[in-house]
Amino acid sequence: MSAQNHNQREHHWDALRALLMLLGLPYHVALAYHIGSGTGQAWIVNAHEGVPCFAQLAQFIHFFRMPAFFMIAGYFTALLLARRAPAIWLQGRFKRLGIPLLVTLITLNPLLNMACELSNFPLDGAIRSWLHNSSKSGGYWVRHLWFLIVLLYYSLAAAALVSWFPGLRGRQVSSAKDSWLAAHFTLFWFALAAIVAVWEAVSIELFYMGGLATNVPQQIFRLDETLKYLPYFLIGAVLARMPLTRAKLYRLSPAITMAGVVFAGLALLYAKGLWPPYGRLLSTMAALCLTQPVLAVLRHIADTPSAAVRQVVDASFVIYLFHLPILCWLVIAFVPVAMPVVVKALLVLLLTFALSWVAWEVVSRSAVLRLLYDGISAKAQSGANSVRMRDQSTQSSPMSR
Repeated sequence: MSAQNHNQREHHWDALRALLMLLGLPYHVALAYHIGSGTGQAWIVNAHEGVPCFAQLAQFIHFFRMPAFFMIAGYFTALLLARRAPAIWLQGRFKRLGIPLLVTLITLNPLLNMACELSNFPLDGAIRSWLHNSSKSGGYWVRHLWFLIVLLYYSLAAAALVSWFPGLRGRQVSSAKDSWLAAHFTLFWFALAAIVAVWEAVSIELFYMGGLATNVPQQIFRLDETLKYLPYFLIGAVLARMPLTRAKLYRLSPAITMAGVVFAGLALLYAKGLWPPYGRLLSTMAALCLTQPVLAVLRHIADTPSAAVRQVVDASFVIYLFHLPILCWLVIAFVPVAMPVVVKALLVLLLTFALSWVAWEVVSRSAVLRLLYDGISAKAQSGANSVRMRDQSTQSSPMSR
């Protein structure tokens, strides 16, 4: 995408990617202050108080946030592999994702985990629990970075496929199939949602039935998440090769939107009381049916170049890496503060965003920190700036009007 000019570049994909990353902030605040925090069923950090509707708010955000994120990842992967050598592209992905993953695991997540322990134990007990969990639990280290592990799996698989089958690089879905699916888009999307729902219900259940929900395959390697989000990544990759169907994706569908609301409502009300595969069926139907209107709306409001949106897009990854440690320390800092819980949660959200933005400002001003926490070298940043300058000059040129 970075090599395309502004007329070709679909800016709403950038905006959506940033939005989904930033939605991690209210999602995690809602988890921190859900009603279980006051009843002994706290999240990783214990706020010791909660708001009744926050669990449902977090679940609603979760319905579409990561499915849409992996759809975007698949879309960008297909576009970039069509233009770049797989080995070179994969090297860039490991640099862009792998370096921040390892650095954050080592530098930020231990601080995050200590905050979580201090929310439950006095200092000596917190240190003992921190040392024990750090040596025993892989998930304790991974935390909110699991999606980077899954993205690296998908990137490796995509690069390998294109290397073994070079014809995939530029292959498009046939115009006849693309045209037919575009003409029957609503039916196609419902059928796609049903197929993905069955996949998720069955594959995840088999994962658990196989006894794989243990430290290494689940908490460290995140194989269950890899199975869960694979269809969304594939959907995004295929949509990159279907211009007519993609154009219909960008049009708000009342039927799909209504279905998304209905499935989300059913999942919120009943999913936890159902046999897990049935709950996953409802949640997955909600995920795909909510993703379509979100994409359609952003296509209409965020598909033009914007310096402000570009800033947020650039900052969103670093903000996401830093926000959870900051959030957890703020939660325990506000435990003794007497104020309405909703106000407290909102204040924690705003402070988390502000301090995470400060972290981004610090990182963005240092070539070393930018490489460590954003996976971008000074050379790559210089190239990106050159592309943006060309985009801006093209936009202002009479020839572009």
